Amino acid sequence: MKWDKLLVVVFSVVVIIAIFYSVTYLHSVAPKCPDDYATDNAGSAEYLAAMDKWTNDFYDVYPGATLSEWAAARYQFYVDNNCTAALQRYETAREGKADPLLMEPINEAIEEVLAPYTI
Repeated sequence: MKWDKLLVVVFSVVVIIAIFYSVTYLHSVAPKCPDDYATDNAGSAEYLAAMDKWTNDFYDVYPGATLSEWAAARYQFYVDNNCTAALQRYETAREGKADPLLMEPINEAIEEVLAPYTI
């Protein structure tokens, strides 16, 4: 009888610690998909900061990585984190069906990055 009460108390404490750990630690650092950020300027700033951190972390691990390797890793991030909206936009753009007005700033940014490497 005494051991049963002790077992229940220990089990309860372990469950409480596991829940606290899950809620406070795991959720605060969980990766977010692009569409999880708010659409206002604060959300845009938060998204850009998260993207910058992800990129810096990637290049810290793979310092000699190419832009193509970065893109493949980012795509894998979307797959691993079930970013369905981002994956759908990727497929739409890859098929050439994306809205030209949305693609224009992306294409300009790509051209700007690649300009020093073109002959």
